[in-house]
Amino acid sequence: MAVRRPLILTGSNDLIEMTDAQRNAVKDRCRFLYGANPSVTLSVVSSGGNLGTISDTRKQAGASTTHISSFQSAGAISTITVNYARVTQSTVNTSASVDSNAIAFPIYYNGNAIQTMSLQDMYDTFIFDAIDTTLSAVGQPGTYRVHTSTSLSGYSLVSSTPIFSDTRANAGAYTAGGIPETQDQPTTITNYYLFQANNISAPSMEEMLFVRNSDKNLQEYSQSSIDAILENCIRHVASEETGSKIRYALGTSSTAVVLGSGINNTILNGGGAFNTFQAGGDDYRSQNFPNGSAVTANTYYLRMFEA
Repeated sequence: MAVRRPLILTGSNDLIEMTDAQRNAVKDRCRFLYGANPSVTLSVVSSGGNLGTISDTRKQAGASTTHISSFQSAGAISTITVNYARVTQSTVNTSASVDSNAIAFPIYYNGNAIQTMSLQDMYDTFIFDAIDTTLSAVGQPGTYRVHTSTSLSGYSLVSSTPIFSDTRANAGAYTAGGIPETQDQPTTITNYYLFQANNISAPSMEEMLFVRNSDKNLQEYSQSSIDAILENCIRHVASEETGSKIRYALGTSSTAVVLGSGINNTILNGGGAFNTFQAGGDDYRSQNFPNGSAVTANTYYLRMFEA
């Protein structure tokens, strides 16, 4: 790993090495550029999302029975499972920045002479650290999180379609007088939505980097020129460079950086309540209804990591 200190111009027209603070400003610029045009994105789909399947479970009533002279045993309550695969991860096929004539990138002093940074130097000096910061915490530009409502300060809603709905049997909806009750009578407890973090404000690069031109003379980059290089570098590394790729996962693991709310699948924990109703002299009805307390069967997490 070769971290360079690129050269910048002082007010007295002397070339000096960048300070750590100035180098950090370039890294922040990289994060801003990535946030404006990320190369690894998540979207909400109706089904078949490639981040995998997460499951909502709930209880439903058993089948009812009728008899002409007595209450009979009824079918046991059962579990309904609804699978959600609504999140898809996409990566852009990028190409590494080309070091045209070994003069594309900023210059630095190697101890003996002025030299142009290599592409690997660019990664080591700016990009890898910017990726590490992006992957360090929830809310980084261009990244995502889960939330339980359709609005969240500092974020934009990806889709009004929830990526998961936690449902439970609505135990209060079942009545003995209603036997035979509809077996599945769910109520939605919580919807979970996907958000993308808003970008940070554009960081200023007060001291512009220098580059060799085609005549081997030194000149300052324009902001747009250095932005194009930095943006392509961070987008390529995030998408393609093993060891520094930005990737997302959805499942029960909570390792790496968890992005927002845990996605809870809750369920009633009772074994079923036996209910009876005599609708007439020779009409004896019975049915088992869902009962018990709400417990969390499992929790899923959206997380991001370096791949």
